[in-house]
Amino acid sequence: MMALIFCLYLITMVLAIKGKRNLAFYGFGVSLVVSLFWFSHHATDTLSILL
Repeated sequence: MMALIFCLYLITMVLAIKGKRNLAFYGFGVSLVVSLFWFSHHATDTLSILL
């Protein structure tokens, strides 16, 4: 899943360099939403640590 997030950001950077401003903004928004979803998935996951 992390590879997908990095690929989305890479595609967004390439679009920005190519001058596709609107697509770059949409790509960044999608990448940000996926990143926040992945963060919340890991932040709310219970840890199975026995102390």
